Amino acid sequence: MRAMLRRFTLLICLAACAVPVAAHGQASPFAPIPQAAPQQQATPTTTSSTAVDEDDGLDPWQQILIFAGGGILLLGIAWAILTDARNRAPSEDKTEDQDAARERKEIDLKRRKAKNRAAAKRSRQARKKNR
Repeated sequence: MRAMLRRFTLLICLAACAVPVAAHGQASPFAPIPQAAPQQQATPTTTSSTAVDEDDGLDPWQQILIFAGGGILLLGIAWAILTDARNRAPSEDKTEDQDAARERKEIDLKRRKAKNRAAAKRSRQARKKNR
């Protein structure tokens, strides 16, 4: 089944490569380039209107509102970045309570590591004994 699928795929690929691709837009690659059609000159038409229908874009108050909104957005982003940086930055002035808490945490970590190592050692010895 697999060999038949491979043969069929190969046959389709060869058939696709053998079929010439028709380029209808080109009769010969060496033929001269056809000349462009002459452009028609448009005559300008003038219309007189008494009503002013010009659209100048945004009003000045709209532009001020957009720039103010952008400024507020930038200030909000700056505030968020600075407060996060201040919260995560290490501080040099640590209190005695913080030092004592850090020491207790380190001692507890060392005690748990020693306990886990002792348990692992006992289990290794038990496995060796049961071989």
